[in-house]
Amino acid sequence: MNSEYKSKYEITYTELNHDIELGLTNAIELVQSILTDYFVTFGSDNETIKNKNNALWVLSKTKVHFNKSPKWRDFIDGKSYTIKIKPIRVEMETIFTNENDEYLFSAKQEICPIDIDTRKIRKIDTIEYPKDMETTPAFDKEPYSRLKEEFTEEDFVYEQKIYSPDIDFSRHTNNASYVRFIANVLSCDFLDKNQITDFEIHYINESVEGQILRIYKKDRENEMEFLIKEGDREIARAILKYKNKK
Repeated sequence: MNSEYKSKYEITYTELNHDIELGLTNAIELVQSILTDYFVTFGSDNETIKNKNNALWVLSKTKVHFNKSPKWRDFIDGKSYTIKIKPIRVEMETIFTNENDEYLFSAKQEICPIDIDTRKIRKIDTIEYPKDMETTPAFDKEPYSRLKEEFTEEDFVYEQKIYSPDIDFSRHTNNASYVRFIANVLSCDFLDKNQITDFEIHYINESVEGQILRIYKKDRENEMEFLIKEGDREIARAILKYKNKK
């Protein structure tokens, strides 16, 4: 089975940051949208595997590189494909280009199925997934980061309660909501002066409606590392890299 899926998008006003460019959270949502549409085409989307296999797909990692940010009313082309299939996870990649075929940004992701009742990881061969899925060589060959930074209460930034709009079909906090919680830390002044070049997030544990998350941040030269916790549980870790705008 062909592992590639393509779609065209127009950047709308509601997807923009204050500089009328596609914002970080909206970029992640766009990647999530095309990935979902891709899985629908071969009958392995969350609605299908929930009904047939009592399972759900969840993201474990997302790694994004930004070359150039699309702007309001830009038309962009997205392409998603499978780069690796392992017993308990699938690795995907998505690339976005403009109408001149100029590379804008790309995302590499790991996704795995979990059992709805136990929330334990399931093997790929226990759910609806094509046995003959083809793979494509990866565009981004760099490995995922090792996010092991030690955080203290001195690194605490703010608390965020989980509300119903943050909850997705899997009945846990949407992956993009965690990105938004991190993006909340970035001021307009920071974004005016700097361009985000890379963002990577590792999803460690689930959180649900009503829980209180604590967001931590450490600054280093041209990068920030983040930790999101619920009580003593680590929920997600992330790293953001940037450069000064010229």
